[in-house]
Amino acid sequence: MVVIPAFTGIRRLVNIGKYLVRRKHVCPNRSNNNASSSKASIPTTKPNYYNKFIKQSKPKMDNSLELITGPIDSVQKKYEILSDIVTEYQGKVHGSQSMINGNLISLVVYYEVPEGKREEVKQKFKQFTINNKE
Repeated sequence: MVVIPAFTGIRRLVNIGKYLVRRKHVCPNRSNNNASSSKASIPTTKPNYYNKFIKQSKPKMDNSLELITGPIDSVQKKYEILSDIVTEYQGKVHGSQSMINGNLISLVVYYEVPEGKREEVKQKFKQFTINNKE
């Protein structure tokens, strides 16, 4: 392979057949005629998509967990109720871990709710489990 020098300035290698030729890079975004006067007439504003990266303060959250045990149908219903209660308080259910022992299942549910709402969520879930004992 043969390298043939072509122009001075910024160069890049271009493959032409069996030869590599150095060619000057010409930026397609720049015009050759009086670029400074065209820049002055165009206002420079940031596009809208930059505005979504403005940092917003997040509310402080309390983390908690619940241990749900029992038959699979019962655990599934209790998990759905807990998830609905947490969502009602603008919280998030982060994950769960389960252990199956025969027909019984143990489920640990991790969640977070806004600061000060944890006790309300726990009380509401406890009230549901007392009212709907299975």
